Amino acid sequence: MTRPTKRSRTALLFVCTFVFTAGLSTTALAALCTPQAIVNCERIQRNCLSNGLPPDVCERAYLGCMGRAGCEVP
Repeated sequence: MTRPTKRSRTALLFVCTFVFTAGLSTTALAALCTPQAIVNCERIQRNCLSNGLPPDVCERAYLGCMGRAGCEVP
């Protein structure tokens, strides 16, 4: 078995660092709950209720929206 060259070790280290950093940044962005996201979810719930849908359906839609936005569900 041949020894890896210094260049291939550096390239492997770069790739591993890039993948790890990209994973961390996507996780941080995915978990970001903004005030606008909360407003949008509340708007979805109000529209749902005003359209005459059952409250439990609207509540599930609201909770799903909050979860997708990365917000804590009240």
